[in-house]
Amino acid sequence: MPEPMSCSLPVADNPIFAIGDRAAALRAAGVDVITLAAGEPERSPSDAVLDAAAAAIRHADTHHYGSAAGLAELRAEIAGSYPHGTVAAGGVQVAVGAKHALHLALGAVAGPRDDVLVVRPSWPGHVAGVEAIGANAVSVPAGPEGTVDVSELERARTPRVKALVIANPANPSGVVHPPQLVRELARWCRDHDIWFVSDEVYGGLVYDAEPRSTLETVADASRLIVVDGVSKLHAMTGWRVGWLIAPDPILAAARRQVSATITHVPVVTQHAALAAVRDRDSARRTADEYREARDALVDRLQTIPGVRCPRPAGGMFAFPDVSGLLRTGRWQGSAGLATWLLDEARVAVVAGGVFGAEDHLRVSFAVDHDRLVEAADRLVRALT
Repeated sequence: MPEPMSCSLPVADNPIFAIGDRAAALRAAGVDVITLAAGEPERSPSDAVLDAAAAAIRHADTHHYGSAAGLAELRAEIAGSYPHGTVAAGGVQVAVGAKHALHLALGAVAGPRDDVLVVRPSWPGHVAGVEAIGANAVSVPAGPEGTVDVSELERARTPRVKALVIANPANPSGVVHPPQLVRELARWCRDHDIWFVSDEVYGGLVYDAEPRSTLETVADASRLIVVDGVSKLHAMTGWRVGWLIAPDPILAAARRQVSATITHVPVVTQHAALAAVRDRDSARRTADEYREARDALVDRLQTIPGVRCPRPAGGMFAFPDVSGLLRTGRWQGSAGLATWLLDEARVAVVAGGVFGAEDHLRVSFAVDHDRLVEAADRLVRALT
């Protein structure tokens, strides 16, 4: 087995970025590494997005202060992307990415010494977002199917619980909570005066059913906050445009926070996001391409002895259960296995422990198809 090469780059604070940094250092040293670790598409935004950004740069109005709530046209387009009458433009607050939208939402409903329920396994930013406002993140384990039910929420509930955070589709598992279950979760939150924060940044990437927002599913949205953005579906992670949809008191609190801190989201990137939200054809093509990539990756991973890989219903990751491999004792947990795969197979994946699922790996399929197939073949050769 090759000796691990030292990384000359600084280690990222985000544990998911850390392995990407090490993979980048190996590539800089001339090693052919394929990265399936990043939570972002490898592709570029559509021409419509790039053209809109270029035009906005040249427009005089984009060089001045904007509204704290966000560009009026963008908010109207976001509202219009939901079924008619579900959302009004005034019910949208634009943020610096979905992560910022989550922070605004949590800051409006909870604070120090409050509890927030976080369904695990989950993206570590959910726990970090709770801790950033001084609240306490209470982990709620998902069941064997990757969904969470009301009985688990009830077991975790304390008098200090102010909110529930859940991603649908989930990161890292790609699990989609079915509408009936979403309604049950929403009723439970309403009955206990708890805010239901639905992270739907992967909501446009649903493969075996029509994408459906919680806003379309829940009859009473009085305790519902939806977080979304253009990062994943439109390959715009670096553009930093997201939004939250919520009742007026939550939006007012979020708007005050935006006004007092960042003033507003940059106007140029908002115009690019406007083009992205309008570009529904590109979004459909992206989902179709990722469906094919998902199937290509999962079909190969399922051939590895000791690996069980469910076919994710949404998102951009496979989340194989590697407990059969780890039981051999050859690797020290999922982190040891991920490190070995980077050194041996030259493929970067993320250890499941990062998400609260030690027996798993997260493997992205939002990359060039030929490189994805090559990476999958490397994993199969290394592990069989």
